[in-house]
Amino acid sequence: MAFSQRIRQGLRSLRFRLVISYVVVFGLLLGGVGLVFHYDLTHTIDRLQRELIDEDWDAAAGFLDIRNGQATWTVDPRKPDHSFIVDRLRRNLLIAGPDGSILEAANGYRIFGVETPSELRAIFESGQTVWRTKTEPSGAVLLLRYGTFRSGNESCLLAIGRRVTDFSPLPATITGDFFLALPFLLLAAALTGWAIAGSALRPVNELAETAQRISGSNLDLRLQGRGANDELEKLIEAFNTMMDRLETNFDQIRHFSTDASHELRTPITIIRGQLEVAMMTARTPGDFRDAIATALQEVDRLSSIVRGLLLLSQAETGQIRIRNDEVSLSEIVAELGEQFTVVAADASVRLVVDAPSVGLVRGDRTHLERLVTNLLSNAIKYTNPGGSVHVQLAETDTHVTLSVSDTGIGIAAEHLPRIFERFYRVSAGETRKGLGLGLSFVSWIAKAHGGEVTVTSELGKGTAFLVQIPKLQEAGRSTAHRSLAEARQ
Repeated sequence: MAFSQRIRQGLRSLRFRLVISYVVVFGLLLGGVGLVFHYDLTHTIDRLQRELIDEDWDAAAGFLDIRNGQATWTVDPRKPDHSFIVDRLRRNLLIAGPDGSILEAANGYRIFGVETPSELRAIFESGQTVWRTKTEPSGAVLLLRYGTFRSGNESCLLAIGRRVTDFSPLPATITGDFFLALPFLLLAAALTGWAIAGSALRPVNELAETAQRISGSNLDLRLQGRGANDELEKLIEAFNTMMDRLETNFDQIRHFSTDASHELRTPITIIRGQLEVAMMTARTPGDFRDAIATALQEVDRLSSIVRGLLLLSQAETGQIRIRNDEVSLSEIVAELGEQFTVVAADASVRLVVDAPSVGLVRGDRTHLERLVTNLLSNAIKYTNPGGSVHVQLAETDTHVTLSVSDTGIGIAAEHLPRIFERFYRVSAGETRKGLGLGLSFVSWIAKAHGGEVTVTSELGKGTAFLVQIPKLQEAGRSTAHRSLAEARQ
């Protein structure tokens, strides 16, 4: 049962279908070649025979003479080869007068039968060269050329022929041998095609085997490229690209699950503890109120974590749409600078905002405001009272740059490579501030706008963030303004 099932699977396989198609096409091609070869060989032999007879006709013209209705052969006795040529020419020859009377007929001609005088007269009167084949009962074939021969003032009908029996079976024999060998040629073609198809489809089989081995724990599986730059190479590249996307998505899901479970554990534990305290030890309304207040604070923190996680996950998976508007970072920085002046004053931090008019950028104003907000809030939060935060805008030929620097506690060098990771936080004294998602959003927003964010810091002296976003060029601005004006019209 298993063997028959394997046979059926083999017959339905792409490799088998390719080989069958190849053999059928190859067989039809070879069959066509054999038929064409048979036709060409037959006509080539016939043409060569006719050329030989034409040569005999021209040779006969040099020796034959018609006088007074009689055929005379003129031979130079000093040239023995002339006699040999004439004897050969007269083996299959007929000479007839204009009235169809026979002047000379060789025995080799008479064996195949002589035409009637009326038939000979009709050929003579047509004045055309006529080709005929005659076959005797034994199967011998004679090819003849009939035509008018002129000698002086007299004319006659001359027919010269050659036996073609020795050559007529040649095309059929060669073609027959070819078609007898055809099955062996097709078998060799099938075996060769099977090997070639197996080699060509090996990457596809490897692709299928690799796909079967894929699971959540081995998403790093990849196919090795062959460097052939063909369709299979493109398939391998597409598969590896798909695996890269899957691995990225699985990593994001895994990180989301890990981060969520880690970050949600603390507020849930605190809520549970406060509720247990309220249930077991609280005696007065004030005790209950304090426990509930603490639980509500942790619930708010829990909600903030969930919202931040969901928003960042949607951003990283491309589910958040980025608008493509013309945005002035100068306006954003100036407006937010006024708002954070009060916050900085409450924290006894001096905020200096330098927001000159710079080029526009193309992007989403809401997200860019969030980027500036996160940087400003972080800078003020980690700057000790009496310190300062400096915000500055500038531009180059291609980018608008935003710098947010502070004189705060700074970040140790070993932490800098990871500060843009989700939930990664650096201890600040005895407490840890924030959820650890703000800088992750800053990094994502910068990348979503085609820019980048870098950081430099020195422990105890402060930190500086530099954001670079491509500037909207003047040609793009004029085109956009013209399109907007046309739309309004």
